[in-house]
Amino acid sequence: MSKQVADQLVEMLVENGVKRIYAVTGDSLNHLNDAVRRSGKIKWIHVRHEEVGAYAAAAEAELEGLACCAGSCGPGHIHLINGLYDAHRTGVPVIAIASTINTPEFGQDYFQSTNT
Repeated sequence: MSKQVADQLVEMLVENGVKRIYAVTGDSLNHLNDAVRRSGKIKWIHVRHEEVGAYAAAAEAELEGLACCAGSCGPGHIHLINGLYDAHRTGVPVIAIASTINTPEFGQDYFQSTNT
């Protein structure tokens, strides 16, 4: 039986000790959010803004080791930058998941599309 990429990603995160993903639910992260829910081994921590999620992941990484945040396509990627910069400057390990739109929809002025 084949697995979705989102399910494989969740399995890899679990194997590497990730306990939480800080992210805004919706749009291009829906498949990942559902895979996290079905797995039951990682908590999806809904934040009100991606920047907060990146800062939360950086703080968790300082306290516990590897942490994870996610941003949806377009502006979600950009909003991760400040928190990821903080993690980089303090030397803590953070995985940032930057989802994107479906490949066939590239270049079609998708609602949240940015040229990252």
